[in-house]
Amino acid sequence: MNKLYLALLFAVILILGVLSSYLGMLPVAAVIVCAAAVIMLFADYQKATIIVALFTVFEFVLRTLIGHPLISSIWDELALLLCFGIWFYKWFRCRGETPYRVSPLDKSIIFFMAVSTLLLFIAAPDLAIGIEGLRVVIQYMFWFFVVTQLLKTPGGAKRIINIVLLTALFVALYGIYQFIIGVEIPANWVDQAEGAVRTRSFSIFTSPNMLAGYLSLLIPVAVGMFFAEKNTLRKLYYGTVIACMGLALLFTLSRGGWIFCFCALLFYVWLKNRKLIVPMLLCMGVLFILSVIFMPSVANRILYLFSPAYYASSSAGGRIFRAVKGFELFSQYPVFGMGLGQFGGSVALSHKLNNTFSMDNYYLKTAVEMGLVGLIALLVLLYNTFKWCYRALSRISDPEQQNWAMGILSGIVCVILYNLTENMLEIPLLSSYFWMFAGIIMFLAYGQDNVERKQEPASFTSASGAEKKG
Repeated sequence: MNKLYLALLFAVILILGVLSSYLGMLPVAAVIVCAAAVIMLFADYQKATIIVALFTVFEFVLRTLIGHPLISSIWDELALLLCFGIWFYKWFRCRGETPYRVSPLDKSIIFFMAVSTLLLFIAAPDLAIGIEGLRVVIQYMFWFFVVTQLLKTPGGAKRIINIVLLTALFVALYGIYQFIIGVEIPANWVDQAEGAVRTRSFSIFTSPNMLAGYLSLLIPVAVGMFFAEKNTLRKLYYGTVIACMGLALLFTLSRGGWIFCFCALLFYVWLKNRKLIVPMLLCMGVLFILSVIFMPSVANRILYLFSPAYYASSSAGGRIFRAVKGFELFSQYPVFGMGLGQFGGSVALSHKLNNTFSMDNYYLKTAVEMGLVGLIALLVLLYNTFKWCYRALSRISDPEQQNWAMGILSGIVCVILYNLTENMLEIPLLSSYFWMFAGIIMFLAYGQDNVERKQEPASFTSASGAEKKG
């Protein structure tokens, strides 16, 4: 046996040496790192969930820094395939555990995927573009299943959250740095009628609104971690993360980000302790007044929203114009839509179809592409996501985990609301985190029995039944 190991080791070294001579050391080093990572993930399948937690890092490094067209376009699909491969490995390797953990949200997600696929064949005028549009709509929902199937412990869930917040801290710090140095921004990010706006933070994203959506999702999550933590130093760390993300959100000058993040935090306070709603409103009012006093650009952004110039500009080519155009197209294709990937989203923009633009309203964009059928399916999915995550809170007995879940649910509510003014669920990073967080709540509420109490393999299903009886 030792001779076999030595022979294999010699063969591996020889192959790596040949590859190094032809490809260079950097690609070979990348292959070695990837191979080591795969071995680690298969050794402890729960660690595969770290992949989605590091989505921000992968997006930035692979799409922005490296920017190779092939790598940029397929890395997330390969990551999903790897995670599903590890899931199948778990089925055969861990016979004592439930092969598939059923959660109450599964049927809603699968139903929406089925409706979207059906609409692809009914309405899409171009099948290839329709498939691309379908991928953007449903691909990132699969991270939900990765999380619910591969998480084993609450500690694993906490690790995911902490990795996401750590990367968000660096994203926020970079955004703050941009605002301090007054980074140059495109002229179309600010309406000239608003007055002087020195700059807007966008960090590693392509627009301030994308950064605002990212921060608005994660600030409530960080607040939940802050209140869950008992250790003073870690509590100080979470407080620092919240402060940095809050400043970066302020510096985006995104009105939608401010409004919807405020709504999410208000919802968190309502979940946590309704008696604190009035004090919170007073504190937020004071912060708002201070921001207006010390940052004139904040006052300009808000006051401009109520001026006649805003409505004139918006009607000429802004949100009002886009909404009117969207409703016109929806009225032409009311039932099944004009086809996935045809209007209002990234696929239509990349193919320059139908004189398209970003619809700035995910629900209206869905209605145009998927008709009333697709819009209803989406609304049912998001309603059930909120409903089951909200009901899950009462099933989580551990106070620390319940605080995590309340923060996560508040972030989910923020994204659902933010879709009224942006295509948030079409952004791969935000869509991945949205469904990852929903998966974490489902695991905390319904999934732990399947890991820790292996003699009760039907606990998810029985728990759902008990929920209905209650």
